[in-house]
Amino acid sequence: MKKGLCIFLIVSIFLYSQTQVFIKITKNLVEKADIFLILRVERNDFFTKLSETLSQDLKFSGYFNIDGSKFTDDIEKIKKNITTQLILTIEQKKENISVKIEDGLEKNILFENDYKYLKDPRYLSHIICDDIVEKLTGKVGIAKSKIFFTADKTGRKQIYQIDYDGYNLKQITNVDYLVNYPRYLEGKSILFVSYKDGWPKLSKIDILTNKIHPFIAFPGLNACASPCKKTKEIVLVLSVSGDPEIYRANFDGKIIKRLTYNKGIDSSPSFSPDGKEIVFVSDRDGKPQIYLMDKDGYGIRRISYISNYCTSPVFSPDGNFIAYIFSEENRFGIAIYDINTGKTKKISNLQCEEISWAPNSRHIVYSHISKKNSLMVIDIFTKEIRTLLSGDFNCFSPNWVILEEN
Repeated sequence: MKKGLCIFLIVSIFLYSQTQVFIKITKNLVEKADIFLILRVERNDFFTKLSETLSQDLKFSGYFNIDGSKFTDDIEKIKKNITTQLILTIEQKKENISVKIEDGLEKNILFENDYKYLKDPRYLSHIICDDIVEKLTGKVGIAKSKIFFTADKTGRKQIYQIDYDGYNLKQITNVDYLVNYPRYLEGKSILFVSYKDGWPKLSKIDILTNKIHPFIAFPGLNACASPCKKTKEIVLVLSVSGDPEIYRANFDGKIIKRLTYNKGIDSSPSFSPDGKEIVFVSDRDGKPQIYLMDKDGYGIRRISYISNYCTSPVFSPDGNFIAYIFSEENRFGIAIYDINTGKTKKISNLQCEEISWAPNSRHIVYSHISKKNSLMVIDIFTKEIRTLLSGDFNCFSPNWVILEEN
């Protein structure tokens, strides 16, 4: 009996220690866990870059504060002088790199994995960080994610791709006509609005081959495509009937159903992750506001009441929130509508335009209105902001995604 009680207490203490760490970085989304990096490796360009990038990746995840990093030949000696909540160690082996995270107080191993060497230490860091985030929080990591957007860097609007941390800017399209509104479809395919021949239609590009194919091209407006990966369907705006209305199509570009019948303007639809609901903008009450409906166009109800101008709604990838742009005293902010409570929180004075959720449903990338529109990232819980891309050109219509691997 005493032995059973002893085992129970030991297990309870172990679980309590782990739970304290997990609660801190998953339940209280404003508070972060402090982490210290110790590297027992050769101090060369590869591991220096790995350490720097991993520190940044962990910081950008929103869950960690970096308390420091140190190269050493004796990990245990360094650990004796560290009181940080979490300790991350990296050890160099012949064929692998060993990564561990332990509770700095109780010394319990919270994460442990070996990784093969890669040529690019930045990408290896992204892999490690995403594994850590998923293991410790249960949330998807964003370090390997990409952001597609439109920019006038060449003097004409083209589609670009950039890593989530602002590295590896890459031009996707190089055409002599206007393009806009890139939206990731599946595999290596992106939908976008093409003004080839002078009118807006939807086209699809393979980002590996750069081959462009027509997708949906009815007379009039073809725009604002929002794919749902789960149902393999798309909501979009067409004006083939006269006024801009919302339709549902499949991934082959075949129209399934018209969803709205309104004399005003219905636009900017966004699918919920489960494909059951659609959020959109309508001026049916006189001013642009945000509405929800089911995937067949029924049960329409308004959810925005904080401003006379609300637009650009987007479902979060976890389905818990809808973010949209609102106007307040001639400035633009982001509103976060909580699906479960029906309550709305405002993040004001951002001077933002188009928005896109990160795959972790924690961060949002937005186009910042300035002399030259830049791309900014905000953590909706801590309100921390970082610049993703800023230069002598304008950036528009971001779309933050995790590319499917072949």
